[in-house]
Amino acid sequence: MGADEYHPISHKGSNLTEAGGIGYTVVDAIDTMLLMGLDGEYLRARSWIEHKMSFDRDAPFSTFEVWFFFELLRLAYSKGHCDLIHSERLQTTIRILGGLLSAYHHSGGDSLFLNRARDLADRMLPVFDTPSGLPYPAVNLQRRVGLWAEENSVLVSTAEASTLQLEFRYLSELTEDDIYWKKAERVGSHQSGRV
Repeated sequence: MGADEYHPISHKGSNLTEAGGIGYTVVDAIDTMLLMGLDGEYLRARSWIEHKMSFDRDAPFSTFEVWFFFELLRLAYSKGHCDLIHSERLQTTIRILGGLLSAYHHSGGDSLFLNRARDLADRMLPVFDTPSGLPYPAVNLQRRVGLWAEENSVLVSTAEASTLQLEFRYLSELTEDDIYWKKAERVGSHQSGRV
């Protein structure tokens, strides 16, 4: 349990970075376990999140909800192979931050999920430390630094950057700490020309 990807045929999992995974599959599914009444599976997943989940990974993870899928396809086909599609960057905000916030909501307010969400968001905040406020497309969670994605050089998709607002605003509401919302809202202000 706890691997980023699950391979149903082999019944094994794998992580998306050599530094280790952050539990994409577990966190992505835990709210579904709650909604479906899968109590045993939920308790097992919750225990993994409590005791084994770690964001202390020295590797790049995508800041945004949208995987760099089309760029990865272009790279894979231009090089004649598709192994590049297994990128080290995945949907950190929607799958992990959003998943933890959803688990917090559906669990009736289990503080474990909110504390983990806050830890992740704190590690992601430096991605907004750019002159424009548009976030870096990748983040090193251990070092707490924003990174330019190798696939996209210095480009930032404004659509991807804007999608951070939902999770960061909800986290600000739950924690009563507006730093998350202020950082994410600056993206919208930049796009509308209010910066």
